[in-house]
Parts: sequence; structure tokens; C-alpha cells
Amino acid sequence: MSSVLANGPGLEKGEAGQVVKFNILAPTGSKFNPTACSVAFEGPSKPEIKFITCKDGSVECNWTPKLPGEYKIYVRYEDKEITGSPFKCKITGGEELTKQQLSKIKCSGEALKNGKVNVTNEIVVDTKESGVIGGLSVKMEGVSKPEISFKNSNGGILVLQYKPDKPGQYKLHLTFNEIHVPGSPFQITVS
Repeated sequence: MSSVLANGPGLEKGEAGQVVKFNILAPTGSKFNPTACSVAFEGPSKPEIKFITCKDGSVECNWTPKLPGEYKIYVRYEDKEITGSPFKCKITGGEELTKQQLSKIKCSGEALKNGKVNVTNEIVVDTKESGVIGGLSVKMEGVSKPEISFKNSNGGILVLQYKPDKPGQYKLHLTFNEIHVPGSPFQITVS
């Protein structure tokens, strides 16, 4: 049903840690079932979401993003995306909140200190407690530029892989919005 619309500031911008709002509604005179609305988010964190059915029959969607960054908001009615969906929303601020959430990230594995040359070394990055589901950046500097990738995550566990082609000293920077996760930059000796 393409006549269902979504509007409000919460589809375009907001602040991390604050409630952001938008409405889902049908044009006057159209048949509208509030329980047929659904919303999904793609972005750096999984937001808390609350729906309120208003007296005028529209649905108010209140969502609280935990972290700043770009979010995509998918609004569906009767399992079909409405016009304009997905909406792109820029969430700003929340630096203290971001630092608080990032402090909950735990990195582990022997490859955090010692790596092997010409081998895929793995570091476990546990983001479960932090609420971070995307937006981590990784950079490695040293005697060569190793191949770096994230392996498929499962329930908040990421596997960071790096493969250096030369032995020596390296620094691994793991950041979110240019803020380092605990322990970053990591000093790694590759032999």
C-alpha cells in the first residue's frame, strides 16, 4: 500500500542517546491498520524502539540510537516498504555515550600481541555488551600493509583477520568514529 506515509524529524536526524520520533500514517479517508506497521534499522547500533498508536490513528515511532552515525530506517506496511523507505538518518553527538559503549568492547587472542608472517592471524572482537553492530574501522601500520578483513560475525562476535607478508613491529588501530576501543592501538610483533 503505497499511500501510507512516514514523516517527522526522526527520519532525517537525531542525537545519540536521545529519543528520536517520526510518524507513520495514511492519507485521510484511507483504511489504515496500525498493527500492520513494522520498522527495521541498519546502523552502528541496535536502537530501542517503541510504537504508540495515536488518537488520530497514526503510529508514532520513538527510537533511541545508542551511537552516532548513519542509520537506514526501513518502514513497512503490510510487509511492503512504503514510499521513501529506506530513509537515511544522521545521528550526531553522544561522544561520552560512545566512549561508554566502546569501553564494553573486549578484544582477545594471541594475535593481539604476536602474529605470524604469511598466515591469517585472528583476533576476537566481542561487541555484545556494547551494542555496536557496525561502523568499526581498522587500520594497521608497520613494515608492510597487511590484508585486513572481518569474518562473519555471530551474535556480537567479530573475527578480525590480518595477514602480514613481512616480519616486524605493527600497530593495529581499532576505532569507532575515530575513538579507540580499549587497548587500541595494539602493539603486535610479527615473526
